[in-house]
Amino acid sequence: MNLFNIGLSGLNAASAGLSVTGQNINQSLVPGYSRQRISFGSQDGGVQVSSVERMSDTFTHLQIQRQRSGFGYHQATTQYLSQAEALLTSDNTSLNVGLDRFYAALNEASAQPQDIAYRQTIISQSEAMVDRFNNLSQQLESQRKQVDGQLEASVNKANTLMANLASLNRSLREANGSEAEKASLLDARDATLTELSSMMDINTTYHSDGSVSVSLDQGQPLVNGASASQLMKNSDGGLVLKRGESTFTLGSSAGGTIGGMLNYRDGHLQSLERELDVMAYSFATQFNAQHTQGVDLNGKQGQPLFGGVDQIEGAAKNLTLLVSDPKALAFAGNGTVDEPGNSDNLEALIGLKNAPITLDKAKLSETDLAQYGDTIDKVNGKTLFTAYTGLCGDWAIKTSQSKTDMASAESQVKHAENARDSVSGVNLDEEAVSLMQFTQMYQANAKVISTAQQLLDITMGMFN
Repeated sequence: MNLFNIGLSGLNAASAGLSVTGQNINQSLVPGYSRQRISFGSQDGGVQVSSVERMSDTFTHLQIQRQRSGFGYHQATTQYLSQAEALLTSDNTSLNVGLDRFYAALNEASAQPQDIAYRQTIISQSEAMVDRFNNLSQQLESQRKQVDGQLEASVNKANTLMANLASLNRSLREANGSEAEKASLLDARDATLTELSSMMDINTTYHSDGSVSVSLDQGQPLVNGASASQLMKNSDGGLVLKRGESTFTLGSSAGGTIGGMLNYRDGHLQSLERELDVMAYSFATQFNAQHTQGVDLNGKQGQPLFGGVDQIEGAAKNLTLLVSDPKALAFAGNGTVDEPGNSDNLEALIGLKNAPITLDKAKLSETDLAQYGDTIDKVNGKTLFTAYTGLCGDWAIKTSQSKTDMASAESQVKHAENARDSVSGVNLDEEAVSLMQFTQMYQANAKVISTAQQLLDITMGMFN
């Protein structure tokens, strides 16, 4: 190879090096970009580009996928646990705050049980208790709708990502373009996998042509070649994975944000709603049973104070106040109203504050027993105060643990991303050095060509 060709090969190599370095610098802030590294080899005394390598490590990407799935799961769960905890403990919605005020009104009336003003206060506090149960139920129903809305959006996003992966698989298998074009497809593939992994717990298999096969951790296929499965909601609000004619039911084991939302909605939230229903049912039926033992100011037998509790299911939502006339409060306990200040039944009603919940499962309908049997076992024997305090305490523990798990998962994600960046990330200081080296290489090879031209001119001049 003559000096001209040697210099020209060096110019071309330096130009290619500048191009790769420039692209690395240009893409340094693009999320998911994997830096490229150029390698050179000798050829006939000159130099040639032997490869442009995309710097990527499969293991680090798999670690990121695994850690992001765990973080997505705990993040979704923590978000809603925190909302519900704030709702349960707020003075505006807490049942214990309402119960304190309700029984305080009953206590105040014990001094003058016939006083209409005291009785009106009790009516007001009874209505306030109904409002607290109703409001808690409505707030939780609103949260359920919020979860369902976010779940639907996540399902749509996951379907789009799976379809995109199938399309990328097709493009990678058919790729006949430059290495740079294929590298761009591989970056898009990895970015899509990372985003999908935050939504579900996935297993990824990489193929030699750059395509991937993706399945759920339990083995259900998500993407295979150019074909993608589809997530769908079924009639009861659950999720199924549809692939061809086959369907797979998904639950919280799906992992990621989707699994976290399913876990919260079908586990934590459902349990909370049932406990509130049992508390509302117990509160109303116990009070009604005692209230009907007394006599009101009109000399009539007491009537149920609360309605909407024919069954446990929906008791918190359906609870109503049936009595609006303060004279209809049945505080007398001797069957007459002849004795001023008689408050035997009022004292019994006040005593319900410390009475244990004693729901008889044998008297429940099959529907209530199937849904609420375990919840009744949990609260039976406790007062309404202690049951609600225990509920708030349990919820605080759940929320605290979920926050801890989320923080740990976030730390693991950052660790995995740092490991990936150490392989694939762009270091601008290193690229600046490479830029100087390739610039000097270009200038030096240009000098070689210039020198070759001078030598040629001298040689030609010798024959003139």
